[in-house]
Amino acid sequence: MTKKILVAVDGSPASDRAVAFAANCAAADNAELLIVTISDGLVSESLRSMARAERATVQQMLDLEATAILAEARRIASQCGLVHAKTRSENGDPAAVILDVALAEGVDFIVVGKRGRGRLEGLLLGSVSQKIASLAPCAVAIIP
Repeated sequence: MTKKILVAVDGSPASDRAVAFAANCAAADNAELLIVTISDGLVSESLRSMARAERATVQQMLDLEATAILAEARRIASQCGLVHAKTRSENGDPAAVILDVALAEGVDFIVVGKRGRGRLEGLLLGSVSQKIASLAPCAVAIIP
């Protein structure tokens, strides 16, 4: 039985480290690697400005950003010796989408990066990694 590992990426340094960790695990265990990025729908003013300048829609800019994030994650996985990795781009609440994809794909292991949030903010808002660790149907690694 082939194991499946899901790694969630957002282009941050922590998610780059998560990809490297997940790719090394997948290579060592001959597991499938699924790289997922999720747009939460929050759009910065700089992205809106860029969309206007490029005469593109905000969704087109979000799609370009997701494509770039997934390409970089695939590059990192390749550097770790993993030739084949599936990629997927989704929209929605990151924690909910990651959990839904994990269930739908029959994932055995989830890897996510930890964001550098302060303790108070993390307690008040909760973090994506905390939600996933609490609710996941499988093992979870949170990479600092």
